[in-house]
Amino acid sequence: MTEYFDWVDRHDQVIGITSREDAHRLNLYHRAVHLYARGEKGGLILQKRSLSKDVEPGRWTVSCSGHVDRGETFLDAAIRELREELGVSVGRSDLVALLHSDPSPANGYEFVRSYEVLTPVRPVYNPDEISELCEITLTGLDDWMKREPASFATSFRALFPLARKRFSAIR
Repeated sequence: MTEYFDWVDRHDQVIGITSREDAHRLNLYHRAVHLYARGEKGGLILQKRSLSKDVEPGRWTVSCSGHVDRGETFLDAAIRELREELGVSVGRSDLVALLHSDPSPANGYEFVRSYEVLTPVRPVYNPDEISELCEITLTGLDDWMKREPASFATSFRALFPLARKRFSAIR
């Protein structure tokens, strides 16, 4: 099934509709969300992307992420992605905006809004999207990223340091 979403200009204004395939093949600007959730121990939950993913399979990245569907808000997409990928239902007040990143080659030409999930979660992940989850302290993650940067998705390496500065609850 072909996935379609809004194609946007450099000012994040909708200028048309594009398929996922065309957006990625032609480097068209589009929208996505990244979510940072903490587990029951207080650490950051990371996902390892499924090997069946077309972009950076098998790499570690944010707790969950996804494209913003046609006509959907960033916040609505964040709530939907948490439910679809991690089986977690939250309300709008459970999310806090961390940053809004402009498109670049490092983030797949996406306007990315990153959110922190304020309440601890107990995820049940979708194996079509995710092959593995882990919960890690921020210090442990910093060390891991220094030792094995290639284990992490390009967008995670680019955006995590910016989001990390704004975490309120994650240790």
